[in-house]
Amino acid sequence: MSTQPGTTERNEPYPGDVTFDLDTTPTRDVRHGVRQMLCHYRGLAVDDAVLVADELISNAHRHGDAPRVCRLGLTHQGRYLRIEVDDASPRRPRRRTPDGSGGRGLLLIDRLAATWGVRNFADHKTVWVELALHHGGNSGHAPHLSTARTWDSED
Repeated sequence: MSTQPGTTERNEPYPGDVTFDLDTTPTRDVRHGVRQMLCHYRGLAVDDAVLVADELISNAHRHGDAPRVCRLGLTHQGRYLRIEVDDASPRRPRRRTPDGSGGRGLLLIDRLAATWGVRNFADHKTVWVELALHHGGNSGHAPHLSTARTWDSED
């Protein structure tokens, strides 16, 4: 889990945030909400955001307890999408070795997110992710957005 200096953690709604009750809203509706929020963006930034939201929601359903809620919002003057998913389980997400039953979710989130973390509260936890929407130079962690590995012909 990573956080970067200067990144704010929040759990309160801001104007423009969208909230979904994950116990009554199909995941496809949340994916659609991500696409709507990012309607001015194209390509990998949107695909990454949908993938991360889907993974967070899946983890909340698989490992968390009801009630479950997802919030979407733009932060840092619209340069980042913040996704927050609450569930009532006190168990923190943990990385595990990928196998046939899973274990790739936190690895995927860690590689695509600019920053992410977990906040514990008395009655729930919030897993939050911030995804960079403008990828100039070396911003964000997603390798496909900054530099690609090149193979030397002598390898």
